[in-house]
Amino acid sequence: MSKAQEEKERLSLEKLEFVSSMFKMLGHPLRLQLVELLDLHGPTSVNGLAELTGQTQPTVSLYLNRLKGLGLLGSRREGKETYYFLAHPKLPTLLDCMRDCSLE
Repeated sequence: MSKAQEEKERLSLEKLEFVSSMFKMLGHPLRLQLVELLDLHGPTSVNGLAELTGQTQPTVSLYLNRLKGLGLLGSRREGKETYYFLAHPKLPTLLDCMRDCSLE
């Protein structure tokens, strides 16, 4: 075992459960697309995300609320609009890793 491998800590049961829930949530193409769009565009309204994805506002709103419930997204209201943003600090890093994955 290398020195680097020895220094790595095992994931706690709590972290394993969170990461598993996160990957389940991001395992749906539309939910993953919403997270990526927020990474690329910054805070965006529900209607703006519906337009960018070609999905209905109720569908987008439902998925955004699920992602927010897990702590991956945050939201703020401005008048009648709700804007969502990435709340988990490691999501951009995870998305960058995904972008670097080869399709081969």
